[in-house]
Amino acid sequence: MVDTKEFLVLRYSLIKEQQHSAIVEPMPNPKGKAVLVAINQDREFILRGVRYSFVGFSEAIPPRGFNFPSSRFFLGKIAKLKKAHMGKKIPGDIIETEEDDWVPVITIFDIETQHIFVKKDWRFGNPEQTIRAIQSGLREPILAHYNHRIFVEGKTRVEHFWKVISNHIKIYKLELNLISPNILETNLRAREALAALKSVFGQDEVAVKLENDSGKLRVPSEPIGSYLEYIEEGEGSWSLTTENIRGGKKKHTSAENIDTIALPIGEEKTPPENIQRQLYEADEPSLISSPEAEMIATVYAEVVKPRER
Repeated sequence: MVDTKEFLVLRYSLIKEQQHSAIVEPMPNPKGKAVLVAINQDREFILRGVRYSFVGFSEAIPPRGFNFPSSRFFLGKIAKLKKAHMGKKIPGDIIETEEDDWVPVITIFDIETQHIFVKKDWRFGNPEQTIRAIQSGLREPILAHYNHRIFVEGKTRVEHFWKVISNHIKIYKLELNLISPNILETNLRAREALAALKSVFGQDEVAVKLENDSGKLRVPSEPIGSYLEYIEEGEGSWSLTTENIRGGKKKHTSAENIDTIALPIGEEKTPPENIQRQLYEADEPSLISSPEAEMIATVYAEVVKPRER
């Protein structure tokens, strides 16, 4: 049975470090392919005392009847280890045991456009926790292998920001976190400004923090709009601290407004070792689509279509 689930739409950026390691491999072409060094071989990593793992990532090869390109999409899962406390009954007693309970979420990497599509699952964590886990797992091997630092952010829409502004009577704080230029289609004005700064300071990120203790912070459409369009494509993040007519400060973030996409997936009971079997049977004469192929085809249609404004 095929169902549809909601996936977060993320973007990753790769920024060259100024201090070179003794041995550094040249960046692959396309540069987004650099993530493969981190997601191959079921690699495990730890973030804040919690163990995670990239599991089962392989190239998505289109079967007959599908036109998404090969060597572009990589499908697998990222999993978070939790401990399940179980009670086993024995004659005259209950013995408590602790067992591993891995929580997996389906994840797709598009190495050409540097997108990541990851299934939403409250058991794994909220969107911000999911983003930080993926970034942490990718960062160390890419830095060691290619001397590039990776940043992962959610794609959002400018409208979310301005809606927060229009719905609140007081604005206390605006914070913008901007990653140095990496993705070509981001806002040109913002790219040029950040590139000029990088040529002088060599920064990976630029953090802008504006505050007004009385809640009268002005947020003009320009130049803020240019930087919001830059962030919109996954090249940074924003947060606002506001107050509405009922009083009380509240923080709003771009992580709360990440774009999502509904993708078709197979039953969750599918054994992990069989998750891509149908996808790779390129010689199968039947044109019946596997859930995985349908999922990749939907992703491909999403990333190649013009962005709606």
